[in-house]
Amino acid sequence: MANHSDVNDQWRSKSMDSEREKFRTYIEKSGVMSALTDALVHLYEETERPPDALQYIKSTLGTRSADGDRIRMFEEKVKEMQNTIESQKATIEAQQSEIAYLKECLTQAQANKLPPEDATQA
Repeated sequence: MANHSDVNDQWRSKSMDSEREKFRTYIEKSGVMSALTDALVHLYEETERPPDALQYIKSTLGTRSADGDRIRMFEEKVKEMQNTIESQKATIEAQQSEIAYLKECLTQAQANKLPPEDATQA
């Protein structure tokens, strides 16, 4: 028969396993495991081992974060430029319509105007 201490130990063990599983799920979903794995792979693939592996991993992780910030900044710039392009396209279309209208008006005005030598003969 299991004593009271064994039951408490089993309960604590199950509780700890549950907490560990929750934590593992959390760091996987948040990208921590992927970032650490990438940093370790980069370290492994270095032809010359850096003197301070921990500093190398820190800088690799820091670079990844900075890259993410830069990517977001560039994505915002791209959206901004796309909006500018769309606005300029609309302006160009409006100006092309106005040019076509003015050319038509000019053609009609020239057709209605008689040349000077025709005016004297009329």
